[in-house]
Amino acid sequence: MHTKEITFRVLSLDGGGIRGLYSAVLLHELAKRIAKTHGQPTDRLDVGRGFDLIAGTSTGALLAAALAAGVPLEDVITLYKGNASSIFRDPTPLGGLRPLLWAARRLGGAANPPDALRAALVGIFENETVKGVYDRRGIALCVPTVNAETHRSWVYKTPHDLKENRLQRDNDYRLVDVCLSSAAAPLVFPMHEVPKPGDAAGHVNWFVDGGLWANNPVLVALVEALSFAPEDAQIELLSISTCPPFQAPSVTQASSNRGLLGWKGGIGMLEVAIDAQSCAYDYIAKTLAEKLGKRIKYIRLTDPKVSSSDAGHLRLDNPSPECLKTLIRLGNDAVDLNISEATTGERPKALLMEIFKDLPTMPTTKGADHV
Repeated sequence: MHTKEITFRVLSLDGGGIRGLYSAVLLHELAKRIAKTHGQPTDRLDVGRGFDLIAGTSTGALLAAALAAGVPLEDVITLYKGNASSIFRDPTPLGGLRPLLWAARRLGGAANPPDALRAALVGIFENETVKGVYDRRGIALCVPTVNAETHRSWVYKTPHDLKENRLQRDNDYRLVDVCLSSAAAPLVFPMHEVPKPGDAAGHVNWFVDGGLWANNPVLVALVEALSFAPEDAQIELLSISTCPPFQAPSVTQASSNRGLLGWKGGIGMLEVAIDAQSCAYDYIAKTLAEKLGKRIKYIRLTDPKVSSSDAGHLRLDNPSPECLKTLIRLGNDAVDLNISEATTGERPKALLMEIFKDLPTMPTTKGADHV
């Protein structure tokens, strides 16, 4: 008698500031395209239901929490488009002495207050907690950040390991604070202060951007899946980037000796670090999946090539209309590219068709007004 294969599906979402719009558009349009192919509804798809575990860092944390909570991607895209300019009020400039002047303004504090981002997050998550969203939806969530006072990694986790009855530390943290903790990029936002739940003495934790160590959280996702997925389950891991613009300006002898101006007031170092890390972790995850044998199926969605002119827009904190349009266009280009690969068999992406073919839809309640 044939036994049906047990699958455990995992989604990993990179960080990258405003470039999270690319990830949201790619995931949204990919799910719609595949649902339409199978004759299914395409509006307000509950994409989170396609996965057992979702991991996301920084802007990917916002997207991961939204999917786990059942927020339709239409609303997430509206959040990015409608709030970008208020979230990134003082973006890093390009050209001349402007980056140095920007850095000079940063001597006394971060470029942007977190108020606008917090308000947008409250609009979609309200006061829901880590445990609350897991109890309601049953989708595991992992969000990397850094404890700024200990310099140690911290991963917010839902209480999803039922066998061991562990993972209780983060139960009462709000999703709003989880996202703000993981997105507190140095220079861009201040560190995020979170009161310790149930601490009568009023102690707090201070967090900084999870992208400092896990901008691509694929290894966090893989380790977590191996730790608590059923032993006889095949782990299917889908990883999505924020389309890092690897066509960076070429380095010349004159530009190699960089100070604050050459490193765009310091933000350039952060961009290089998180993009390089995302690439390296993809290679490590791919190698591990190959060595672990048939139990792991790993897919990293293919990004379209980014032209030099487009790369100039794709800064982490650029809220300009040109940047948003570029990210949306690149996201749609990526859909065409990955659908083609999934249907021609050039890469092992037929799995995409299975993940997204039977997604339920979300009822229209708050709609786009709540973002």
